[in-house]
Amino acid sequence: MSLLQISDPDISKKDLVKFVVGIDLGTTNSLIATIAETLLFFEDQKSPMIPSIININNKGEISVGQKAVNASNKSENYNISSIKRIMGLSAADIEDKLKNFPYELDVSNEKLPLIKVGNNKLSAIDISSKILSHLKDLAEKKENKRLDGAVITVPAYFNDLQRQATKNAAKLSGINILRLLNEPTAAAIAYGLESKSTGTFVVYDFGGGTFDVSVLTLEKGIFKVLSTDGDTCLGGDDIDDIICNWIKDNYTSLHKTNYLSLKKIACQLKEQLSYDDIAEVTVDTTVISLNVDKFNNLVNKIIDRTLDITKNAIKESHQRISNIKDIILVGGSTRIRCIKSKLKTEFKCSILNDIDPDKVVAHGAAIQANILSGNCKEDILLLDVLPLSLGIETYGGLSEKIIHRNTPIPINAKKTFTTFKDGQSKLLVHVIQGEREMVEHCSSLGEFILNDIPSMVSGVPRIVVEFQVDADGILSVTATENISGVSSSIEVKPSYGLSDSEITKMIEASNSSAKGDVFLRKLNESKVEGERVIYALEQALDRDGNDLLNATELNLITAALNDLKNNISLKDPEKINKLIIKLETVSEFYVERRMNRSIKSMIAGKGIDDIL
Repeated sequence: MSLLQISDPDISKKDLVKFVVGIDLGTTNSLIATIAETLLFFEDQKSPMIPSIININNKGEISVGQKAVNASNKSENYNISSIKRIMGLSAADIEDKLKNFPYELDVSNEKLPLIKVGNNKLSAIDISSKILSHLKDLAEKKENKRLDGAVITVPAYFNDLQRQATKNAAKLSGINILRLLNEPTAAAIAYGLESKSTGTFVVYDFGGGTFDVSVLTLEKGIFKVLSTDGDTCLGGDDIDDIICNWIKDNYTSLHKTNYLSLKKIACQLKEQLSYDDIAEVTVDTTVISLNVDKFNNLVNKIIDRTLDITKNAIKESHQRISNIKDIILVGGSTRIRCIKSKLKTEFKCSILNDIDPDKVVAHGAAIQANILSGNCKEDILLLDVLPLSLGIETYGGLSEKIIHRNTPIPINAKKTFTTFKDGQSKLLVHVIQGEREMVEHCSSLGEFILNDIPSMVSGVPRIVVEFQVDADGILSVTATENISGVSSSIEVKPSYGLSDSEITKMIEASNSSAKGDVFLRKLNESKVEGERVIYALEQALDRDGNDLLNATELNLITAALNDLKNNISLKDPEKINKLIIKLETVSEFYVERRMNRSIKSMIAGKGIDDIL
């Protein structure tokens, strides 16, 4: 008897398609798009560019997007914008890096600073969740259906805490995240599937609050990121700040104008200069005028900084500049005309900007959402990379890397470690992020304790530490003692986030300090080995030294032992290593006697069959 497939005649194929979107959660503006038969951007008051702004009135009522912009004209209302710049940052990070941060902070919880707005206190996660809720509402009302999921983009250089903060904001807004996707990779997806391009590309992403650059290859549906670099606190906002300062220096009548009003003027001047040689804005009776040459002089330092980051990313990718086929422009700040000319001069390749640079990230995210949901059967493999190395602290304050930076993710890697002391029953696993050899120069991501290790001689336990980084760049760590099977794990939620451009600085510091770091590591390794030998020998001598050694032999070993102990604090790894070898050589006969004695005790009273 054959089986018939039964389907509901009232359900069309269109009804079976999942409603998924791509979201570019931007610093200045956010976009939300979906792919049905064609690409569709959802609009807020007839504009796909939805301001990443919330407004709170004196009653505590909150409006978002265009309504927030409209409400900002009322003096009793409070506007909060550019919140992406403080996602995942501590109060100290904000104070250190954002000198012009215009909001009052409640820092009673240093790790989660709150913005004071009248009687309200909101975290960056709270504010971002309200923006995401607004985007979700716009899409659901337009399509008259419930949102099934979203791909949300983040800067490539967002660290683990910033990614977790973005995930938490989405959770608060009721959005099911299909994946966090790096913004440059999203742009490459849009170009790769649109134009069927192949080769090596640079994605230059200069937005309102962040800058990042990725070098990647596109070949036969495989997107492989070779390297990434950037600064999470460099963007159009910094250019606006420069123009604001220029206005205050040149127009005394505007000295008392508040920061947000000045920033609005600065944005208007900047945007006009993307197509005109002279920009003018009238405030009351004052005409503010800025020409393109003066503007270029003002912003040159910032643009040159982005070029330096781009060069470093290309160097890290092990590609020659001559191999770069195109540079893809992403982000509204790339409309600054001198950027294109400087990129062409510096890298001598064509510039791709035929997809709207404001929309290309959301476009790529929508494509990826469509693929992940199963709506589209496009054959695409996406390989992002880890921006910084991950590892753990080992004895002596050394950084032991388990996954190196620019490794494609998702990734699973493990290494085996052991104990330092006899009978050690606990092991602290301290997870770190960074390129330097010493833990003090890296960033702490979190720690956990592996308990109940069976009592064994040092060096016998085998503790496997496994790192897993998922497609969103989120890390989980597991430690397992192989003999007993005891295990402990953590999904790393860092104790603090890397501040702003700290990732780039860490890499630069690693490069500039390489020789010194190698020496420090060599010194610490020799000290750790020396301390291990001293500890093991002292323990052995306490147990059976008087039984197995005569006075002359004991004095010989003790003299070498004291020589090592007296010199182990020296900053001379070569000498320490020589003294370790000397002590081990002098002690060889004693170690042999201990081993023979141990074997005898094991076989005493047993027959040959018991032993074999």
